Amino acid sequence: MQSLVSQFVQSILEMPGKFLDIALTDPVSALLILVGAALVGVASAVFGYLSLGAVFSLFFRPGSGRSPPPEAK
Repeated sequence: MQSLVSQFVQSILEMPGKFLDIALTDPVSALLILVGAALVGVASAVFGYLSLGAVFSLFFRPGSGRSPPPEAK
């Protein structure tokens, strides 16, 4: 019996071939795969952009926070 990690790596390597087989069955399948890949790609890019912006703001702009409210007299 193969280990879990080797099965996982093997399934990842087989995945592009399986997607290609499904995409070549009919044009609708190919379109659905492309739309799904675009949605995942765009969502990942936006999340990465926001995450990098948060890290940049946290570490490289120390004085950019709000100032404390003025004291009441």
